[in-house]
Amino acid sequence: MGSFDGEWFEVRTPRQARLLSDPAALRHLEPFIGRTLGAAEAAREAGVSVERMLYRVRQLRAAGLLEGAGERQRAGRAIRLYRAPGGFRIPFHLTPFADLEAQIARHGLPFDRLRARAGARGLAHLPLNARLLYRSTGGEVHSETFMPDARTYAALREHHIGGDYMGVLWLDDAAARQVQEALDALRERLGQQGTGREGKRPYLIQTALAPLDPDDPETLLGPPG
Repeated sequence: MGSFDGEWFEVRTPRQARLLSDPAALRHLEPFIGRTLGAAEAAREAGVSVERMLYRVRQLRAAGLLEGAGERQRAGRAIRLYRAPGGFRIPFHLTPFADLEAQIARHGLPFDRLRARAGARGLAHLPLNARLLYRSTGGEVHSETFMPDARTYAALREHHIGGDYMGVLWLDDAAARQVQEALDALRERLGQQGTGREGKRPYLIQTALAPLDPDDPETLLGPPG
């Protein structure tokens, strides 16, 4: 989290929360956050037309997210200035579910692409040549990578670092809490690694433990693995 020593603007209406969750609206607001600018300056920074920026300025002002900040004198007509708060606190309960879900999905897209690219590269270069999809003798459907020559993942890790696993597992409260504690400890350890790059290479690391709705059909769309 970046440092911030200003005052937080507390979002109070669903309209404000919806605009701050909309990538298009946020793109037009960002140049003004904590700064005083004219519409033309903000349009250049956002890479949009002045007309489109002025439309958004009116929309954002009507929602109470942007305010007039006087004028800058120049030869001819003065430039109207606008300013947005330097920080917003957006309560999740005000954000429409669809917008909040879309926002989370959008923020995760770059990491999803990195994961897919790295995974495909790994499958092409590692001695793994097939994916197995089958129903076990216990009646459950499984999806897993075929390990040739009776190898194990531990043996594979001796020469290759990395891997990918995701899936839906049914856990009781005690097991879920154990997983959460392990993930928290891992994140704390990773947070101590620092930001230096010398002698290091980048790794994508994702951790997630999210309770699902057992009545949601999408919960059971795919097997674990």
